[in-house]
Amino acid sequence: MKYLIIGLLFLSIASYSSCNKFLEEKPKSNIPVGEYFNTLEEAQSAVNYLYNHGTGIENFYGQHGTLYDGTNTFTLDAMSGLSNNPVAQDPSIRNFASLTQNASNSDSYLDDIWSSFYRNVANANTIIVNLEKNKDIDTKDKAPLIATAKFFRAVDYYYLVRLFGAVPLILKPYTSVEDINTPRASVDSVYNAIVDDLEWALKHGNLPDKPMGANNNKITKGTVQVILAEAYLTMAGYPLEKGKEYYKKALTVADKLLQSTGGYALFNHSGGTTAFDKLRLTSFDQGDEYLFFVEYDPTIQSSSFTEYTLPNTFPSSVPKSNLEIQYTLVVQSWTPSDLLLNMYDSTNDIRRHEGQFYHSEFKYQTQEGTTASIHFQEMPYRWFDSTALFSTATSGKYFAAYRLADAYLIAAEAANALGQDPTPYLNPILKRAYVDVPTIPTAPTERRDMILAERYRELAMEGHFWFDMLRTRLYPEVDENHNVTFSSLIGHSNGRGQTFEKKDLLLPIPITEMERDPELTQNPGY
Repeated sequence: MKYLIIGLLFLSIASYSSCNKFLEEKPKSNIPVGEYFNTLEEAQSAVNYLYNHGTGIENFYGQHGTLYDGTNTFTLDAMSGLSNNPVAQDPSIRNFASLTQNASNSDSYLDDIWSSFYRNVANANTIIVNLEKNKDIDTKDKAPLIATAKFFRAVDYYYLVRLFGAVPLILKPYTSVEDINTPRASVDSVYNAIVDDLEWALKHGNLPDKPMGANNNKITKGTVQVILAEAYLTMAGYPLEKGKEYYKKALTVADKLLQSTGGYALFNHSGGTTAFDKLRLTSFDQGDEYLFFVEYDPTIQSSSFTEYTLPNTFPSSVPKSNLEIQYTLVVQSWTPSDLLLNMYDSTNDIRRHEGQFYHSEFKYQTQEGTTASIHFQEMPYRWFDSTALFSTATSGKYFAAYRLADAYLIAAEAANALGQDPTPYLNPILKRAYVDVPTIPTAPTERRDMILAERYRELAMEGHFWFDMLRTRLYPEVDENHNVTFSSLIGHSNGRGQTFEKKDLLLPIPITEMERDPELTQNPGY
């Protein structure tokens, strides 16, 4: 884990508290911002805080409200209709799943998301400003720290703008309560700020060109490249519809990552262990395929994802064995929908084989030496950790947010949109996923459908479903042969008896935030 040298609460509050010298006495428990960032160690400590699970993208992917609710990515996956949370404790999650969300019934839930991202933005702003003006730390040492802060600020806004649309664009730390209210900036200007930060980090950040796990679990050039490529791909689609120019940008950045000699590589099948086994096993958590992950350490902060791999009907003491579930609770807060499961050919697609991405059976040896099984509905196997389940009750399994597979699929989609052959980018994904590799169609629309379908199959459980629907405005449909085609998202059923409306493309602005900032306006339909 990235240990902190000092608690950094000041990053989110001190910049609001300096307008009046009400007390001349210096605080004894916190270091004021003006007296920090004097050494490289202090600067690194501040930057390490951006990886904290309590704010920003790390919170969005890795923090759980309650075990029944799962992460925010679970909620979006359920909203998409491609997964279910049958045990959701927070009513807001049930509202999103049924498309009945509004500003009132989901305010607290939405405000947690909004404030989490903006806390991290505030932290990043403080770091950037103070490091840029620092004369004591060598420029080459400062560059990756500033790049990391710019990366996190960019990613925070990337998620905010896709979830809420036009949002306040705050790029400097507040030093007083004057002008603290900020109106919503245009979606275009937010994306421009995102791109500016990511391009700076890529060009000037002095970041190493290697997988994240090979860089002491810190971001690298590849981390920035995959997010920038996806941001360009999103800008090419909805809502900005910038088209060809941005498909070119997406392809250029993704291809440069894929051509890198920095050691990035897809996991391969080897020695009886499939590539998808490697995605599950904690021993591969720092592997060459991972570009950005949420880190866990069972001795500091353990992962809860293992608890989502067995249903709450699973016996705490496994019959006729010495196996006992060590967790207080296992629960199905993320289960694949029938639509998602039907996208896979259960015979030809290795990801759909038992014990790869999903499982529906637990096999074990009884005390008598016979083989027994417990059957249940399909559950995620990607996060299954037998040591944590039956021995330690603590898992260090990392959560994969972006992998090299993303870069291949981004490049394939962008190439196809430009009328180019996506085969060099799509084939590596197909060759490791299928027993018999399917033929890539020649028609551009059919190729697009195949590429998008592979995104849903390959990147399942990584938080991409809803964002892919938003940028394409397309919804998947599956026939009896597992062929996936796409039709308009608006007006399509979510699989639960409701249909997607235009208002669902954005989440409501939290009422709590609108009360704090009268400059904010509500999204249409709410």
